Amino acid sequence: MASSNQQTYPEEQTAHENNPSVESHDLSSPAFSKPSGLFIPISKYTKALIKGWKTPPVQHSQSVVKISVSQTVSFAAFLYEKMRNAVEFREEHLIRRAAVERMLKRRMILNENGRDIAEPLIKELLWARYYENNTIGEEKIGEIQTIIDKYFFLRNEISAGRGKREQEKIADFTLQIISCEIEENLNPPYRLEAFTNYVFQILKPYVKPFNGDNSEKDIQVYIAVERTFAHNDDPLITYHLLKLQIPEINRITWQSAEKVLPRYYEAFQRIGRDLNHPLGFNVRNAIKKQIPPFLILRDIFQQNTPNLEEILTDDAKLKYKVDEACRKRYDESSSRLKRTAVRSFIYILLTKVVIALLLEIPYDLYILKSLSYLPIAINVIFPPILMTLIILTVSVPGDDNTRRIYQLIKGIIDNDPDTPAAVESGIIIGKASKSRSIIFTSLFTLFYGFTWLLSFGSIIYVLSILHFSVVSQAIFIFFVTLVTFFAFRVIQITQEYQVVSREGMFSTIGDFFFLPIIRVGQWLSGEVLQRFNFLIFFLDFIIEMPFKAIVEVFDEWIHFMRLKKEEIF
Repeated sequence: MASSNQQTYPEEQTAHENNPSVESHDLSSPAFSKPSGLFIPISKYTKALIKGWKTPPVQHSQSVVKISVSQTVSFAAFLYEKMRNAVEFREEHLIRRAAVERMLKRRMILNENGRDIAEPLIKELLWARYYENNTIGEEKIGEIQTIIDKYFFLRNEISAGRGKREQEKIADFTLQIISCEIEENLNPPYRLEAFTNYVFQILKPYVKPFNGDNSEKDIQVYIAVERTFAHNDDPLITYHLLKLQIPEINRITWQSAEKVLPRYYEAFQRIGRDLNHPLGFNVRNAIKKQIPPFLILRDIFQQNTPNLEEILTDDAKLKYKVDEACRKRYDESSSRLKRTAVRSFIYILLTKVVIALLLEIPYDLYILKSLSYLPIAINVIFPPILMTLIILTVSVPGDDNTRRIYQLIKGIIDNDPDTPAAVESGIIIGKASKSRSIIFTSLFTLFYGFTWLLSFGSIIYVLSILHFSVVSQAIFIFFVTLVTFFAFRVIQITQEYQVVSREGMFSTIGDFFFLPIIRVGQWLSGEVLQRFNFLIFFLDFIIEMPFKAIVEVFDEWIHFMRLKKEEIF
């Protein structure tokens, strides 16, 4: 890992010199299923990971009485949640946590301090089939209510006497933490956490401290690993950072929470600074390039849990399993690409309908006094066509990529970050090199600005020829930038396992024209749609509140009728 552009781990070069024929092997050959006799040493960190992976956390005694909900009600709630989740672009493993946060926020409108909302919350999760019916014991009602009471106590105490804006930030921070701990309580992700910590321990020595501050660097590396390896969002990262700063936070109740009040407020302030660190983006980019072999290694752990140490210490078995995992991931990339593209398309289409009804059609009818069918048709048809064309250009990695990942994994599992060799070379994270002259920096900045003028100027010129109104042009640019950004994010799926660069001349030319469009789409997605998404507001407060109320009443009615029926016998 001498530079941020190429993955290098200790032992990799030595292993290759000891077995120079590795690069010439055909990884798909059945010969790799036969032991070669070559032993691969594994580090104490890898041994600890194997132990943590195989050892689930100690569970409290579970009640034999399970919480049950009506399956008729459940089907209706399940369909609604599928529709609701389609309007937000979110990683699949984060959907349930976000749903918990949304449900809590809605219930707090009528119950500000969250008293006795654990049971209806769990039932709502069961209705939506986030958990299977009859799988959550009744003891969870008390545990979840304890979590809610604890954090509401902390929120109320540290909010008292502060300004309204800071109170809102503390409330949002606390609500996110509650949703994360509830999700962890109901479904502990101990394996993902163990592997995330392993990746962090392996990579952190290779990033040089910022201005001599090692702790600040470690936090940024941890956040980068959470984002690039675990694909966690800011609320989940916030929760994990809180547990690092207040290790006992999961064990206290509201009666004993007073002792952590000063640290809770300090954590609230520090985590906000850490998530917005000026060098955070640079660290994330550097760490992201090192992640592919860890993802494949995690697949090997998931698929071969009983005999992990046997596979990792045998050269031929490891090579075969790496090839098997890579081929499976390459195949899945295509289907996942299509699935994510469909979700993005639905998200954009629904948003497009809302904006057309609110802005484009009224503007044409009442300002221009005529309805322009061509701009409306182009605004509807062109964005999905553009996304389809972009996605068709995507290709999955090849065998050379698989061979490289195998070599990297061999270096990882024998890597001991405590050795002095681990820190002799590393990634330097900082601002632009001081050796770069002001003249070159200014020229590159002007040239980059020229790409913005050329990209958006060309779009506006063509739209003007087609007689697009100002509003229609704005809507076209709005959706083209969003589609391009979402397509870019979808493409990242296929590049998640890529360590061998495949960029060519056409890719460079495409970056020249599309980079400004992608940046605008990123800004619109993050700053505009998340804050001013009228469709989400409509679903959450106009549709969901009365719908879930009806579902809850109907479920209670079915439960009441069941009890009356039992009284007959």
